[in-house]
Amino acid sequence: MTTTTLFSEGWSSLTINHNTFEVLQESYDEYGSKGKTVTFYKKESNETKQTLFSFVLEDTTGGCNDKSLERGAYEVNGTNLTFYTLWKRRGSVDDAPLGGRVIRYEVLKNGEFHRLSSQLYVEEYRRDFNSKSGMKFLFETPKTEENKELLAKYVASVEKRYDGQFVFDDASNKLIKEVRKALKRKMRKIWGNRRR
Repeated sequence: MTTTTLFSEGWSSLTINHNTFEVLQESYDEYGSKGKTVTFYKKESNETKQTLFSFVLEDTTGGCNDKSLERGAYEVNGTNLTFYTLWKRRGSVDDAPLGGRVIRYEVLKNGEFHRLSSQLYVEEYRRDFNSKSGMKFLFETPKTEENKELLAKYVASVEKRYDGQFVFDDASNKLIKEVRKALKRKMRKIWGNRRR
């Protein structure tokens, strides 16, 4: 059974594989970006907490009509913790990401997070925005060694920036569907909690 984990603003705790983690959900509104993050901490003593990592639940950046959007969700399933991210664009913004990422961890008995996988598919620009980018070879087969090299450079850059392994074709479609389903489960959980 999969449990979608949602917390209201502020501190909560989460137990995975007999380890209790402190979780802080916060909102921000600065430098043209507005959103929410969740940060996981491991309690080391009564007074200290070790920061494990932060994750974006929501981010909206840009003006009134042209926005870059990031939506995230996380789920606990047994000893596994999975993070889902979807990037979208609204309006005519050209240089904002579009795509998704799924990162899977196993929480070990000692409380450490062991990364199982991180897969992503990201288009960094609109398809017709940067004709010199190797991104265009996601949509057309590279015919020369130079074109293959441009695509490889684009993929390596995206993998480094978004921290994951790039997937193509059917695997990318499956990945985006998985992320969208996780975000729908999150929304159903939110609406279910509001009705109570």
